Amino acid sequence: MALRLLHFADLHLDRSFAGERLYGVGAQRRREDLRAALQRIVERAHQAQAHVITCAGDLFEQDHVTRDTASFVLQTLGAAGRPVLIAPGHADPAVPSSPYRYLRWPTNVTVAAHEELRPYHYGDVQVWAAGFMRAEVPDAPLRDFVRQDGGIHLLLLHASDMTQVPEGVTPYKPILPSQVEEAGFGHALLGHYHDARTSGLVTYPGSPEPLGWNEVGRHCTALVTIEDGGALQVTLDDVNARQFAQETIDITGMTSPDHVREAVMAVREGKHLDGAVIRTTLVGERDRSLALDPQALSRECSDGFAYLEVSDRSRVSHDLDAAAQEFTSRGEMVRKLVDHKNESRQEEKTVGRALQLALDAFDE
Repeated sequence: MALRLLHFADLHLDRSFAGERLYGVGAQRRREDLRAALQRIVERAHQAQAHVITCAGDLFEQDHVTRDTASFVLQTLGAAGRPVLIAPGHADPAVPSSPYRYLRWPTNVTVAAHEELRPYHYGDVQVWAAGFMRAEVPDAPLRDFVRQDGGIHLLLLHASDMTQVPEGVTPYKPILPSQVEEAGFGHALLGHYHDARTSGLVTYPGSPEPLGWNEVGRHCTALVTIEDGGALQVTLDDVNARQFAQETIDITGMTSPDHVREAVMAVREGKHLDGAVIRTTLVGERDRSLALDPQALSRECSDGFAYLEVSDRSRVSHDLDAAAQEFTSRGEMVRKLVDHKNESRQEEKTVGRALQLALDAFDE
């Protein structure tokens, strides 16, 4: 009989989102999204008739997790109706103060609260797992591992495939695909990289929901099917309900706040960003008569978005010819700077920038 495992990782329940400048209601709603994602994962395991659910760490954030969230996890996973195996990660290490250690977990949930790899048996498949037990970074987990011959062996870890470290990500528990193969594992089910990816020997499902503005890859669960003969197939299925996006809108030529509102709403419709978490930046040159209130725009255009933040980096368009005719210190400054605009292209660009800044200062 084939064995099916539904694998996920990096949910990060109770994340603060302060690093994304999300606070208050906006941050709380993102935390609610993460809870809803765990419920979808359990439901997906039921729909896929998975025999086992595996989690490769960072289920929650130890520095922020509340007892209420821990109780939610126990209830949700306890009702999964199938075994659940968790390998704690660097954000949720099984330290003495962790919910992994002080709560009574349901009988169907097993936490691999040990640093050395140990096997867990599911039918004819052995899943070897280990977890983070301390804040310090453990050694490479496969360095001294004794090769396993015979049977079907899988690896479950919160670890870093050193052949594909994403930019800006700190590696933890470094491994190589060649080590996975040499150790006798048919596949490694990992956590730590937040964009989903799978290859011949390694699978990262990604974070079930994106956790920041730079997480633009896929966010999935991985259904792993092992046939009786040992053949293994991995299917990545998108599971996220939200996406983070940063958009830039050039408001040059717009003459009223209505035009700006329409442009913001067009981003949602034109780029299929319904329900997304959006940061929109206004750029370009605007007419002096066009007054903008980014906070009001954020409120007025929020329908259809999970969260909208509008920031204004546009500049007031100045009439240099008119300013040069003024018999004021402002006009004298413009005349002197304009006289230098027939220099080299680089100097002309510099003078133009200086004119903008100087006129902005006079307007203030």
